[in-house]
Amino acid sequence: MRNMALGVGSDSPQIRAARPADFPELLRLIRAYYRYDGIRFRAGLVTAGLRRMLRAPGVGRIWVVWDGARAIGYVAFSFHYDVEFGGPEGVITDLFLHRGYRRRGLGGRLLATVDDYCRAAGIRSMELQVIHGNREAEAFYRQHGFRMLARQIMARELPRKVRRPKKLPPGKRVKRRQ
Repeated sequence: MRNMALGVGSDSPQIRAARPADFPELLRLIRAYYRYDGIRFRAGLVTAGLRRMLRAPGVGRIWVVWDGARAIGYVAFSFHYDVEFGGPEGVITDLFLHRGYRRRGLGGRLLATVDDYCRAAGIRSMELQVIHGNREAEAFYRQHGFRMLARQIMARELPRKVRRPKKLPPGKRVKRRQ
């Protein structure tokens, strides 16, 4: 994937694919994004998920916007499969830019980077989630071709271990209390 210049001079922000060495900067950006959107930051889960995404291309991709040596934004993208949309589908899980860098075309360039990747990978559709009431984000995504579906996102977390009844040796019975 190519680096994407976002202006004319060498001082303009650049987009490039994230590398494992970008972990500290990305974690800082993720914290800022979660704080902005009111998402609970669970350090253990986020840290493990970010490390895996940076090391396992089959999980997804992250692109970072750099202004010199400072990471100022990012987009995180993962894979999904949905028969309704013809198979492979992309999911933008995060898109964040620091406030001073918004409304300068950088968000659109991040989406264009993801679009380029999807086209090259044969992915024909993309979805994302927007926090209820974030009208600025809704307008931005609509401007870039996203539309609301008549659905509601639901999620659940699975416990690490499932309590299963102990298996009894053959011929043993459970004593019932009366």
